[in-house]
Amino acid sequence: MPREPTFATDALDPAQIAAYLTRIELAPALADSAPSLKLLSDVYLNHHLHVPKDTTSMHVTKEAWNGPSQPIVLGSSLNAMPLRTAGFDRIVRLHAGGYCWANNPTFAALLRGLGFRVSEVSAKVYKNWANLDTLDKIVRNRWGTITHVVLVVDWPGSGDRYVLDVGFGGGGCPIPMPLRNGATVLGLNPYEAWTLRHEPLPHDPEDEPPIDVIPGYTMYRRTSQVGFCSVPDADTPSTWTHQLHFLLASVTIRDIGLFDFYSQGHPLAAFTGFFLVTRLLPGGARRSLIYSENMACDGKRLARVYTTGGLGGDGPRDVEYVPMETGPMRAFLEREFGFVFE
Repeated sequence: MPREPTFATDALDPAQIAAYLTRIELAPALADSAPSLKLLSDVYLNHHLHVPKDTTSMHVTKEAWNGPSQPIVLGSSLNAMPLRTAGFDRIVRLHAGGYCWANNPTFAALLRGLGFRVSEVSAKVYKNWANLDTLDKIVRNRWGTITHVVLVVDWPGSGDRYVLDVGFGGGGCPIPMPLRNGATVLGLNPYEAWTLRHEPLPHDPEDEPPIDVIPGYTMYRRTSQVGFCSVPDADTPSTWTHQLHFLLASVTIRDIGLFDFYSQGHPLAAFTGFFLVTRLLPGGARRSLIYSENMACDGKRLARVYTTGGLGGDGPRDVEYVPMETGPMRAFLEREFGFVFE
């Protein structure tokens, strides 16, 4: 019996790679290309444009989608920790997606199949990242537990290593980020950028300092004020906010399984409390469908759908509502996000 590897080394086979590239609307012939920053950037961006962050599998079973319409109850319908590349069928065959622990490891297996080297590292997400705060102002108690994973990618002769994340969802960086202190990349429009800082986990200066500190990397997102149409520079009015923090340490497959279980099966699991499908649009805007129970009003359970970002600014627009029932929700996901139900 083959020995189980300690760290992730799994790679998609040629047929899976061809199917994956077709799914994200890239030519399967790209699989014959040597690893390069251009190939990495194209595959990374196209995944963002075609594969959503998606928690629907946590709340609704396959049988429920295919039966009579019924209320969608938030919780976890997953009975076990997903295995490696568990998101492949959802991404490629069902044209859906997954949350970070499905999307990122599956995308990592695609990259390995294309000849890239990938390290999977765990991360903490800044829970208040969407509420703008300045780079030097830390809001205490806003860092979550280790419930996220990001990828660090390189290849022979690459020089730099790059940070990638196809599982963050809204506000995630769709451009490979060089793994360098102070590295900055611009987004798909002139209103946003991201930077990476090598530093200890930021905390409130009034907190009692930790005894032991290992510097990691913090990703920050910059959003420029709407109306400034030039590429952001030091003089452009804007706001930075923390997004995530990770240590440069590959985590074992078993650790990934435990972190994943905490995210989708534990009583305190974050993903069981909201129904989310969100995908990047060309130009950097994002289309999102979201529901949590605190959104119910007068007994009406309606998921909110809206567009944010891009040239239209960060404020929500094109707002509509979908009943939290399997019948109308399935029809909406088929029509607007291209989901396939079988």
